[in-house]
Amino acid sequence: MIGKYAIRSVVALGGMGRIYKAVHPTLKRDVIIKELLLRKGDSAVRERFKREATILLDLNSPYVVRMFDYFSEGRKDYIVLEFVDGLSLDKLLEKQYCLSPQLALLIFLDACYGLQSAHRRKIVHRDIKPGNILISRRGEVKLSDFGIAGGEKEKDSPAADGADAPAAIRGASDDGLTKVGTTLGTPAYMSPEQLDDSRSVDERADIYSMGVMLYQMTTGDRPYKGDMAPDTIEKIRRGQYIPPEQLNKSLPLIVRKLVRKMMQPDPKRRYQTIEPVIKQIKRYLSKYDRHEIRKELATIVVSANPEELQVHEPKNKNVRRVCAAAIVLALLVFAGFKGVYYRTLLRPWYVPVTLQMQIPVMDINTAYTADLPAKAFFFHNRDDIPEVKGINFSRVFAAKRRQSASDKNNVTLVTKAVSLKPGDYRIKIVSGPYILWQSVTVAKGAPETLTFDFLKAEKRSLSISMRALDYETGADITEKTQFQILTGSKWTDLSKVKSGSIASGQVIHVRAVAEGYEQEAFGLAIDWYQDSLNVTASLHRKAAAASPAE
Repeated sequence: MIGKYAIRSVVALGGMGRIYKAVHPTLKRDVIIKELLLRKGDSAVRERFKREATILLDLNSPYVVRMFDYFSEGRKDYIVLEFVDGLSLDKLLEKQYCLSPQLALLIFLDACYGLQSAHRRKIVHRDIKPGNILISRRGEVKLSDFGIAGGEKEKDSPAADGADAPAAIRGASDDGLTKVGTTLGTPAYMSPEQLDDSRSVDERADIYSMGVMLYQMTTGDRPYKGDMAPDTIEKIRRGQYIPPEQLNKSLPLIVRKLVRKMMQPDPKRRYQTIEPVIKQIKRYLSKYDRHEIRKELATIVVSANPEELQVHEPKNKNVRRVCAAAIVLALLVFAGFKGVYYRTLLRPWYVPVTLQMQIPVMDINTAYTADLPAKAFFFHNRDDIPEVKGINFSRVFAAKRRQSASDKNNVTLVTKAVSLKPGDYRIKIVSGPYILWQSVTVAKGAPETLTFDFLKAEKRSLSISMRALDYETGADITEKTQFQILTGSKWTDLSKVKSGSIASGQVIHVRAVAEGYEQEAFGLAIDWYQDSLNVTASLHRKAAAASPAE
C-alpha cells in the first residue's frame, strides 16, 4: 500500500523513485503512481515535481492524462495519474514502422488538441515525442509527461531549467533524454532554440517537435539522429534533413506542407500557434470516415502483431463534388443578384455595414460550433413597433477567420455586410436567451463595422439535479445514493456545495455512489450559456450484493 492505494506492480524504477500501477480505492480503477524520493539538497527537484502536479491539475482536457491526487509520505512525494490501458506511440511505431497519412493525422490531431490546452495556459511541454503520446485500447489519444514543462511564470525560477529534474520519474520510455547546461529534452525532437536554452523557448518549440513526430509517423524514420554530436546539431540548426516525400512518395500534400513549416529552423517562419495546424488537419480528415480510422487505430493497439494498414478513400467523393458545385452555383447566383449588385451598381447610395461581437468559448472546443446561433435584425428607427414594421434585412453571426491571440476566453463572431442607405436604424441581436437592442446611425461614406461586447466573459450559475435508478429493476434509489462533484482534486458531497457557486463554461465531473452498487461517474462539458444540468445514473448492483433469487 502507498497511502490509500493498493499497489499492483512496479512499472519502472530509477535512482530517484519508482512508477507503480495501483488501484484507486473509491473509483476501483487502475491508476499510475509516480514516486519521488527526496534527498538532501533536492528542493529544486521537488519544486519541479510539484509543478508537474500543478500543471496537470489545471489541464482539464480529454486529450491530456488526468491527475487524481498529489500527496507526501515521509521523504517521498507522489502523483496519482490516470492509467491509459494501451500503448505509447513509440511502441506503436515499433510494431507498425509507419502509419497511413489518415491514421497518422488522426493521432496527430488529438495530440494537437492536448498541446493546445497546455499552450492556452502558457505551458510549454518541452518534451514532445512519441513516447509521451499514449493511445488507449479504444483509440483514445492523450498527451502525457509534463515533467520538464515550463511556462512564463517559471522562466525565472531556480528550478526552471530542469537541470535536477528526475529523469527516472518521467516514465519508462525516456530513452534519449539529456541535459547539457540549461538544455533539457530529447535531442532528436528538439528545436534549434531549445538546444541553446530550454528556459527561453515558447510554444513554437513544441510545434517544431510535433513536426518531427509527424515526419516519423509517416515515414518510419526520424529526420535527425538522437544524439548531441556536433554534425547532428549543425544539421538541426540549418534544417538539413531528407524531405519526407523522398522516403514515402505517397505522402499527401498536407503532410509535406505541415512538416516543412513546423520544422523551420527559424521560429518566426513556423506556425506561431497550433491552431492553424488543427484547422488544416480537420479540413483534410473531414473527407474521410474518422470513425473507421479510429476503429483501425484501436485494432492496431490491441493486436499483438503488426496489422496490414487499410487504404482510406474519401467518403462520397462524387456526391460531395456535385453538392459543392451546387452550393458554389447558388452562392454565385446570390452574389450576382444581391451582394455584388449593391457593392457595385448601387454602392454610391448604400453603405456596407458589418457587425461583430464576442462570446465566451470553452477551452476544450476552440471552434464556434453554432450550438447557440446568433442573429442580427435591422429596422428603420422611425417605427413604433420595430419588431413588426422593420425592413426585411437579417444576418447570422459566424466565427471570425482570424481570432485574437491575446484573448483565449472569447471568440469573435462577425456577420456578412448588409448594404444600408445612410440614416438611423435599430439593430436587434438575438443569441439564445439574450437580446440586445441598439440605435445606430449609418453615415454616408466608407464601410462601417459595429462592435458589441455585451456577452463578453458572460457566465451563468449552474444548477445540478441528480437521481439514481437500479439498472436491473428500474427502481428509484435516489434516497440512498450519495451524489458528489469533483472540486479541484477532491470529491465533495453535492448537497454541501453552496447554491450558485458552480459556474457554467467548464467540464463538470459528478458521480453517484450507493451502498451495494457500482458507482457511476460522468464528465460533462457545460457551455457558458447553459444553466441547468439533470443527470440520471443507472447503477449496477455489485456481484456480492446480489441476492440468491436474483
